[in-house]
Amino acid sequence: MADAEKSEFKPITRDFLQKEWREGFDIFYQVPVEGRRKFIKFAEFDPRDFSRLDAILKEKQTEVFYIREADLYKYYQFNIIKNLLLGLTQDRPPVREVFQRVYPVATRIFQDYLELDASDEFLILLEEVPRILAPAVESENLPFAELFKLTLKENSTHAHCVNVGLYCLCLARELGMNRKKQEAICLGGLLADIGKKYIPREVMFKESELTDEDVRTIRRHPAFGKKALSELKRYPETVLRMAGEHHENFDGTGYPSKLAGQYIDSSARVCKIMDVFNALTSRRSYRDVMPPIQALTLMKEKLGGQFDPKLLTAFIQYAGKS
Repeated sequence: MADAEKSEFKPITRDFLQKEWREGFDIFYQVPVEGRRKFIKFAEFDPRDFSRLDAILKEKQTEVFYIREADLYKYYQFNIIKNLLLGLTQDRPPVREVFQRVYPVATRIFQDYLELDASDEFLILLEEVPRILAPAVESENLPFAELFKLTLKENSTHAHCVNVGLYCLCLARELGMNRKKQEAICLGGLLADIGKKYIPREVMFKESELTDEDVRTIRRHPAFGKKALSELKRYPETVLRMAGEHHENFDGTGYPSKLAGQYIDSSARVCKIMDVFNALTSRRSYRDVMPPIQALTLMKEKLGGQFDPKLLTAFIQYAGKS
């Protein structure tokens, strides 16, 4: 019972209640009961009368409250995403601005999915991202220099996943893939690394040198990700294989299955390039952001065996366009 409750409720702060809510919902707080955590209804939130709730909150000696995951899902679906779509329809902004509007929404959804330990069904919210972006680049691809500028360079899983998804989409468009394929490869890039959610945080974010056992544990994330996505029973084979094969190397030295060359799904080969590129160009505790030209040079001259050479060349050419 306690475990079921814990998975249903997600922590929120008072600031969260001041966001763009349209519908009401129940707020809960946590109390210990016989050695277990129990969630008790604290108040009803009516966005039309926040002042009443604010007065109640000030009396409660805690800054953390809880919301049912179903209500959090509705918040994104009927407020954030709905308003995003409405604004894009009304304004018809240029392609760069479309990406600028979509990017923070995607990273915010991913961050809550990971940090609040939301269920995998929460990922369904991200399916709107490729449906918005693929049509946006149909007539004019976003120049890579512009795309690179708008992505976060922080060392976080949520930023990494969104960056990889957007990079995959724009290269797919550059390669002449049709819209359906572009949408699939964008979604696959977004979801490729979700298996990291199932790696213990003390291993995933370990600052000291990794042990052999740590490395083996982290290398299980492609299998975990593919399994989680398969169980949702809604994703095409392209998305599943990108999750399972994005760490396979073209020369057969990758993991988890040591696939090589054409035996690796073509979309997973694209994802591999973007995964490494984003890792190299993200800030680390031991170095600052690596410039794209330096990262691409390193990938071509030192890491070339990992990548499909034709796809790597195509990416370098795309990145070099003005």
